[in-house]
Amino acid sequence: MRAVAFAFSLFSAVAMIEVPALAAQGDCSQPVSSGTGPNTSDCSFILRSAVGSKTCALCVCDVNSSSSLTTVDALICLKKAVGQSVTTNCVPCGPTTTAPSTTSTSTTSTTTTIPVRCDNNSDCGALPTTFRCNPNTDTCEKPCTKTADCKDFYECNTTTGYCQQPALLY
Repeated sequence: MRAVAFAFSLFSAVAMIEVPALAAQGDCSQPVSSGTGPNTSDCSFILRSAVGSKTCALCVCDVNSSSSLTTVDALICLKKAVGQSVTTNCVPCGPTTTAPSTTSTSTTSTTTTIPVRCDNNSDCGALPTTFRCNPNTDTCEKPCTKTADCKDFYECNTTTGYCQQPALLY
């Protein structure tokens, strides 16, 4: 009887131990691994996605819910992977478009560019209807209304609503 009571109390003690929940591959900040959190391989993958050499869904790799994939996401992932107290917050996964991402060093650029490479408007079909394929940059973009809407070294053609390289003056 003592053996049964001991076994029951041991089982009860083990059942009360808190075990961290395991995340599945493809959960927020974990495009490569599964486990309790991201590891350096996940962060490396996010970085490669941010610079355009890999593809990752925003609901997995946009760890700060900024609606774009940047090197900041890889940094946040790395901080979490090495044990710093940071929070990852991805948008929920659903019917989304995965895309390679591009980055800019401008602090004044306001172009809303979804880094989806395109050949025509049908390539932008999974995005909100305001997005269309800009033939000058081959990316899905919202139409511009002023040059401040365009990324570095581009100007807004207000007739077409496309950002384009400025004409060279000779």
